[in-house]
Amino acid sequence: MISLFAWTYALMTPVVTLYTNRFNKYRLLLVLIFLSGTLISSFAPNYPCFLFSRVVSASVAGILESLIQAIVYQLAPNQKKRLAMTALVYTGFSIATVLGLPLRTLIADLWNWQAAFIMVAGVTAISTVLAAILVPRKLTIPASGIRDQLTLLRDKNIWLGIGFVTCAAATLYGYYTYIRPLIRQTLGFSTTMLSVILMLLGGIDVISSLLSGRLGAKNGMRRLHGVYLAILFLLALFSTAMRTPATGILVLSLLGLLIPLFSSPIQLYFLNIASSKYPAGVMLASSLSPVFYNIGIATSSLTAATTLRHFGLANLGWNSFAYALITLLLLVLINRRTAQAASADGHFTIP
Repeated sequence: MISLFAWTYALMTPVVTLYTNRFNKYRLLLVLIFLSGTLISSFAPNYPCFLFSRVVSASVAGILESLIQAIVYQLAPNQKKRLAMTALVYTGFSIATVLGLPLRTLIADLWNWQAAFIMVAGVTAISTVLAAILVPRKLTIPASGIRDQLTLLRDKNIWLGIGFVTCAAATLYGYYTYIRPLIRQTLGFSTTMLSVILMLLGGIDVISSLLSGRLGAKNGMRRLHGVYLAILFLLALFSTAMRTPATGILVLSLLGLLIPLFSSPIQLYFLNIASSKYPAGVMLASSLSPVFYNIGIATSSLTAATTLRHFGLANLGWNSFAYALITLLLLVLINRRTAQAASADGHFTIP
């Protein structure tokens, strides 16, 4: 079910984005929020119907995130506000992820799994009302045809960013795919402590999202050089650190703080290129990061399984190390091309 959701999310987001760009963005937002409410899931009479409801939710989840990012980007009065508001949206996504899972699990344990989906549907209904009241009805995001939007993908800088976000996500999930057995089997923590540690890592992820926003506001892509050197150092120590509980948790916490820092800078990278050179592709640009983040997760999960099979849990760090090294090389290329573009055109800069 999780795999189906992830692949549907990754494959359908750009398709739906391309075909809905002509629609009124205000109405589209309200419809997407409603469809993501998962009320159908709670009343599914059998498993095939339940899977279908998850496919529907996955098909709209990606474009909903992209649309929110594009709306925030367009509503911001200046670049400084744009950076802050984009970071705030990412923080909201992170908090929802961290708090949503344990809350849904608690509700399902107290009542049943249907109750958890009803709770989500209730929250979605509130979100729909708030969006209807607060979001401007006349948004400035330009409507355009599919061909105009796809022009964005001819830009080499966009493809460098796609490679970057794919490998950056793979760096995290190269070991995080097996975070539970790492904590339980390799580090030897109890089931009770597993929940505590996962909540700790979730809190660190929220902090990382806040820091990512600040990083994006201060020439974030350039500042990521030092971050990735630190990540490579920690991943090189990964197998050694996993020998004791204290050092293992320390390394996992530091990696959980550093790796997600790329999120706001790369999203702003895509949006700035689109708004400066391809205005018709702003919506498509906003979908690139979440789409290829999921592809990075799927890719690294496969290689993590191979690494686990041949070398064991403690050596999963080397799987992530390979992706982090590629990410750093792509980052160097991105920043080099950005500097060249800035020198050739003084008003076009990418944070």
